[in-house]
Amino acid sequence: MAISICFAGATVDPQPTPSADGFSMLKSLEGKWFGTLKRDNGSEDPFNLSYSISSNGSAILEESNTGGIEMLTIFNLHNDAILLTHYCGLRNRPVSVLDSSEDGVFKFTTDAELSGLSLDNEMFVTSWVIDVMPEDPSKMYYQFTVSGPDGVAFIAKCDLTRAN
Repeated sequence: MAISICFAGATVDPQPTPSADGFSMLKSLEGKWFGTLKRDNGSEDPFNLSYSISSNGSAILEESNTGGIEMLTIFNLHNDAILLTHYCGLRNRPVSVLDSSEDGVFKFTTDAELSGLSLDNEMFVTSWVIDVMPEDPSKMYYQFTVSGPDGVAFIAKCDLTRAN
């Protein structure tokens, strides 16, 4: 015998969680951004980002163009954790988990096992820092680290400005 209980017309508002609040803050990046990406090896390129919200608000799509190389990153809230899946110009797909989020600064680290990657034999983005700068919605900071068999290959940083 199965018993089913139904509350007609009842709705339950989910309680906000730190991850859900953080995901909402990341959604504030929606729009276009531009700056100059500077690597610690001395090289630099124009850097453009475009953020859009998709999948009924459950995903944030980041389209990037770094000196003509296009890449795609998807942020999603999964089981109360924010994940970042990056489709890289290095022809791999790092999946990163949120390590911390404080005052608009999000720090992600790539989970090599989840990504199917190994630093023993390939280069990939191993970490990201994104500062949404809630005190100034026209600015953001973006940093990522690329590592490989020989350790850190480079760290890239960019101060970005929202396009009008």
